[in-house]
Amino acid sequence: MTKTAFRNDFLRGLGSALIELRSRADPDKFRDVVLYGCTHNTTYDMQCEGDRGWYLHQAAKLSGNETAVEEAVRKKFFNTGKDSRLFGQLTSILYHFAEDGGEPSQNARNAIYRQYENMLNELSRKRKFGQQLCHRRDMFDWLCVWLTSLDGWRAFKKIVGDVGKFLLPKDVDFFFSEWFYDNSKGKFGKKRVELYLQKQSAKSPHIRVYYEKAKGWDRHIYETPPIPTLDEVLSAAKGPLRVHGLAMRFAHNASPEDLEKLALAAMNEPDAGIQIALLWAFRHNGKYTFPEDFLSRLSQSGDERLRGLAYEIIGQNPSPKMRELALSLIQSGKDIENGVSLLVKNLLPEDEGLLYDSVKSFPTHINKTDWHGVFMDAERGMESLRNKPKTNILEYLYRNTLCGSCREWIVKAMREKKVLSDEILNECLFDANSDIRAFAGRLRPTGQASTRL
Repeated sequence: MTKTAFRNDFLRGLGSALIELRSRADPDKFRDVVLYGCTHNTTYDMQCEGDRGWYLHQAAKLSGNETAVEEAVRKKFFNTGKDSRLFGQLTSILYHFAEDGGEPSQNARNAIYRQYENMLNELSRKRKFGQQLCHRRDMFDWLCVWLTSLDGWRAFKKIVGDVGKFLLPKDVDFFFSEWFYDNSKGKFGKKRVELYLQKQSAKSPHIRVYYEKAKGWDRHIYETPPIPTLDEVLSAAKGPLRVHGLAMRFAHNASPEDLEKLALAAMNEPDAGIQIALLWAFRHNGKYTFPEDFLSRLSQSGDERLRGLAYEIIGQNPSPKMRELALSLIQSGKDIENGVSLLVKNLLPEDEGLLYDSVKSFPTHINKTDWHGVFMDAERGMESLRNKPKTNILEYLYRNTLCGSCREWIVKAMREKKVLSDEILNECLFDANSDIRAFAGRLRPTGQASTRL
């Protein structure tokens, strides 16, 4: 594997990169790539695909540069600012260094605890708690979750004691954390966590408030928001937030008369931002049929968001005419992204070659998003066909998507379509996405090599 090919696979989180590192007599060739991947967040969407701590730790161990990588990660760990996602990745890598069954790193363990003390002191000194500080509080929560993974119940008791003593007295509402509470219940059991908090609440009024709040979380008492009126939707569309969910909730419950009034307001609205907020109600709602000439004009808009909305609304009613429009958009190169979106709603087996070519025309880049929608649409389109693929489109999607979450669905589609090769299945055992590793593990034939590298 060339260095360029390795970089492409490694930064995407493909298992092929770890397999390559393991098989090389000279892994030094890839040292700088591994170091970069460990000290930068290269996930497309960590919230969906999870962190890459296990994967990056494995790469560090296989790179022949383990000590230097760990040192670089520790240094970066204390200099992430408000980059919560990079902080989460670095914490996870250090956890795996500290927890390593073969040779646990005391330096990694010390770094995690030193950062815990640093952040505890930092947060306890704050007097104003606003949006800016939320990032640091969330990072502290993440750190606490990893500490309880590292040291179990002992860490949980320490964190509860420290937070109750230093943070809750400062601003009890600001430091409420349902995430840490739920994670702890999952690790230690609901009854054990509740009994401990109940016991500690007798000693600390601040923990008592936390415990009462936690009981409310357990009951999941959430009020269902009232169904908005048409006037509320029209007013919200003109406000600074332009809440899309409000319009969608209205449309889901609206009478045909009110829905038509909203549609007319949207069609007559000259301001693009307000018009988008109003039309958002119709993205997944086929209860109203817009005039063809309006949607046609909208699809020619200079505003990319309006064009996309137009094609989403057009795509709600698949038809031969819509398919012709999709083919026209793709073949002319005028708007391939929206053309693919329409085509997959009307996809025929003979369209596979065109879909494959369309996908390949979108180079992936971490700072651009147009490829992501095209890749997702292509995967859904291929799933809709009964036939086995005649091209390598699914493997192309698998090897080129930057999104580990999408890669999981692609792998499952490959299996469904009977094109998941043994080579790719073996790669999946070492993927950065833990759900892909688990999926591959369930399919692994008895006696196949373990996932230990």
